[in-house]
Amino acid sequence: MPLRFKDRILRRLADADADDARAIDDLARDLGVAPEDAPAFREAVRQLESAGQVVVYDDEAVALPPMGDEVVGVFKKNPRGFGFVIPTNPHAHGDLFVPPGATGDALTGDTVRAAVRRRRGRGGQRELVGEIVEVVQRKHTSFTGELRQQGGRWLVFPDGEALTEPVLVGDPGAKNARAGDKVVFELLHMPEDGMLGEGVITRVLGAAGEPDVETQATIAAYNLPGDFPDACLEQARGVSARFEEEVDRAERAGGFANREDLRDAFVITIDPPDARDFDDALSLEILPDGKGRPRFKLGVHIADVSHFVTPGSPLDEEARARGNSCYLPRRVIPMLPEILSNGVCSLQEGVPRFCKSAFIAYDERGEVAGRGFSSTVIKSAKRLTYLEAQALIDGDTAEAKKHARTEPDYSDRLLETLRQFNRLSKLIYERRRRRGMIHLDLPEVELIFDDDGRVIDAEPEDDAWTHRLIEMFMVEANESVAQLFERLGVALLRRIHPEPEPSSFESLRKFLRPIGFSLPKEPDRFDLQRLLDATAGKPAAPAVHFAVLRSLTKALYSPALIGHYALASDAYAHFTSPIRRYPDLTVHRALAAYLSRTGNGADPPRDDARMRSLGKTLARDPLCPDEDALARIGGDCNRTEENASNAEDDLRNYLVMQLLSEKIGEVFPGVVTGVIPKGVFVRIEKYLVEGLVKAEDLPVPGRGVGGRWRIDDKTGALVEQSTGRSYRLGDRVRVAVSSVNLPARQMELLIPSEEAAKRAGVGKALTLGSAGGGLGHADGAGFKTKSGTQRRSQKSRSRDKRKKDHRADRKGKGKRQ
Repeated sequence: MPLRFKDRILRRLADADADDARAIDDLARDLGVAPEDAPAFREAVRQLESAGQVVVYDDEAVALPPMGDEVVGVFKKNPRGFGFVIPTNPHAHGDLFVPPGATGDALTGDTVRAAVRRRRGRGGQRELVGEIVEVVQRKHTSFTGELRQQGGRWLVFPDGEALTEPVLVGDPGAKNARAGDKVVFELLHMPEDGMLGEGVITRVLGAAGEPDVETQATIAAYNLPGDFPDACLEQARGVSARFEEEVDRAERAGGFANREDLRDAFVITIDPPDARDFDDALSLEILPDGKGRPRFKLGVHIADVSHFVTPGSPLDEEARARGNSCYLPRRVIPMLPEILSNGVCSLQEGVPRFCKSAFIAYDERGEVAGRGFSSTVIKSAKRLTYLEAQALIDGDTAEAKKHARTEPDYSDRLLETLRQFNRLSKLIYERRRRRGMIHLDLPEVELIFDDDGRVIDAEPEDDAWTHRLIEMFMVEANESVAQLFERLGVALLRRIHPEPEPSSFESLRKFLRPIGFSLPKEPDRFDLQRLLDATAGKPAAPAVHFAVLRSLTKALYSPALIGHYALASDAYAHFTSPIRRYPDLTVHRALAAYLSRTGNGADPPRDDARMRSLGKTLARDPLCPDEDALARIGGDCNRTEENASNAEDDLRNYLVMQLLSEKIGEVFPGVVTGVIPKGVFVRIEKYLVEGLVKAEDLPVPGRGVGGRWRIDDKTGALVEQSTGRSYRLGDRVRVAVSSVNLPARQMELLIPSEEAAKRAGVGKALTLGSAGGGLGHADGAGFKTKSGTQRRSQKSRSRDKRKKDHRADRKGKGKRQ
């Protein structure tokens, strides 16, 4: 399976110096390739060479190819006029610089073709620069912004960062648009060489600033899907009706064909209070091992979406195009119609539902002793919320009732099951920690809305253990399915989290050095976890955790067998949320093919020979696409996941900054999250949004503001040259909101002069705080209830549990202005 090595080879070569070539055997050792995998590794190098992605020299040294006369890649434009082309295929040169005047009409995110020029740079050295000669594909075909009239001209001031100047539009009256409206427009002429672009209004959304209007603008700007096609809704209604008929027939016949009947098993769900799509449920049996020690049998039951959404059907095509559900504040754009996601696919209390179930046996230490799978039918015995379940585990029935969303009848069996869930989850957590799982503790906040949808406040999210309890059980199920298909040798769309390259830790090491921590040159997971443990409970902890997160790579969907770095898992896939993630649906289909050939899991292969034989059969099954097809699906899902995540963050930032625009001059605790020559980025702790304190506005003791600031190469701090005053990542400061640019989602902050006086004194030890907000833990298990408010959190989103496979499995680097 050469695919498992290709990405790692390219990433390692890209991390090396431009002129470095590595012998194939040395490269294999660098990547920890086992001797038995050497043939597959060499085949991966051969395939990369054939595709022109690497160069192999006569001495078997391999390197990235030199940049030719042209390069195709994604363009990123700087507001100052220059930009960079990030090549689609990595080159030894890295990204290509495009100077001002050579960017043409390319916008950030466009795929472009650039001519490569050679010029003499500083010191007489030859350097490569680019000139955009063609826009191959536009990232955006339409834009959103606020319509204004200035000097007799109608202008749209665009949202976001793709367009940095207003756009001229013709007669807005043709669309009944008025000044102050939020509109959708298309560009007729791109902005170029200082000339404003020209556009045409295609839709009028309503008054800018209204939460519902801004939600519609986000949907339009990110090209998020709208209503489901009629063919999808018709199919959804049809399969829902047939399900009810199928259940009725089975009950009359006394059983279900090809499905294990677990309706009498004690199965429960644990979800947010506002959840409607219950896609996972749990069961647990305690079995004696014959020596008086407990043996756990965990059941993880996942809604059998593959039973309803068949390959190539209208529902499947639409789900594939959407890739995932998108969870905007107060608005969900689902991957599947609600008649499925909130109906027959939702594991609601007291009704029969079809599942794909993973059964994992554990010994008394929480070590895996066996695994099995089957198609099942369950009937959830109890719906619990996270805080309700936590209170019951803690023995506080009165507190539990406050968070109940169903009748609060708590049987002895339920209470004992929760106690055993708690016990097993902690055994699993400790075992995974010993194996190298990285635990990042990053604060998150819950936004509070008024009846009109405006953010009016924010509070720390609850940190109940039950969130991690569910996370651990989902991780175990995900890993179990991935390991099954690895043994079978069958391609699977996996969730991969590549190991960081050594260079990615340079900025982390620079940050750690001044505060008394260090890392080896090439740290492993255990080094990172020791660092995180060493800062636990200290003021520096949140800042260090955030810095570690930024050094990690991004998790992706791919058939490559790379594993999941943060989870210390050699084989990992997403299996537990097929209602809202298309990759999970592909895994369910592959599992269905396996179950159909093993008597619904009752007759699994008992040895490696039978495993390989069955794997060859499954590889020909239409439900098990090959690596190339899975790579295409994975690439598409990576794009839709990133787009949805960016849309969620964008609207959230807008709504929070809208609130802060009404708090000009108010002072908030913050933490420095970025340092650049022109100033420092500070994240306001309460709301977890960033703003820039410009260097010219930074206070200098005894001199007011200004001074001469530069980046210290050794510490990464921004240092005032005459006084030695410095700001570095993790510094806690108090900042006042100076101005808010809502269309650009940008905010300028000031550090009050009295704050500067408190920090006076060159060479003092720095006091670090939370890079994520420093909000700590919520007091108690409950929330205050406010009349006329709604809550929207990162962890407890409406109709989405957001059960992460780990908190490190998320975007690494934060957005910058």
